[in-house]
Amino acid sequence: MQLAKLLAMVSLLATAALCSPAEARAVTCTPGSSAVPFYRAYANSVGDHFYTTDVNEYNNAVVNLGFSPEGISSRIFAGSADGTTVLYRLYSGKEGDHFYTTSSAEVNSAVTSSGYTLEGVAGYVYPGASCGAVPFYRLYSSKIGDHFYTTSVAERDNAVNSLGFKLEGVAAYVLSA
Repeated sequence: MQLAKLLAMVSLLATAALCSPAEARAVTCTPGSSAVPFYRAYANSVGDHFYTTDVNEYNNAVVNLGFSPEGISSRIFAGSADGTTVLYRLYSGKEGDHFYTTSSAEVNSAVTSSGYTLEGVAGYVYPGASCGAVPFYRLYSSKIGDHFYTTSVAERDNAVNSLGFKLEGVAAYVLSA
């Protein structure tokens, strides 16, 4: 009997050691049908990619602010949802750059050290690969001072190999467009 308990405990510990903390916890998934489009536009004049869930803000950027429409980058949640975390939107007037992050430490650093202004919450995203979410890659071009985000591996690789962007990692996990 003691041997059975010992083997069960060893099995449990081995399983826990092989799983990340996120995998070990049960994740509650919000239905993808409640996610909204995360629109993407680009202003070539200043080298800025802009993302928003607000179609009116997107249309204003395209019609009045010189942005070109690039369609829907992905889908995220407009409000807090089970299993999601906040995605902050910041802007640097000096760089002409929108910056998106889930990290409050990055927000604080960008505001205090890099001249960004917190514009608010862009939406809510998954912090890990769960619920059918895919990586939302973050890239940066120091040449034009632009953060670029995409779910497309082909776009990511083209930006790195042909456009001078550096891959900074995965900003968040989002639902495919």
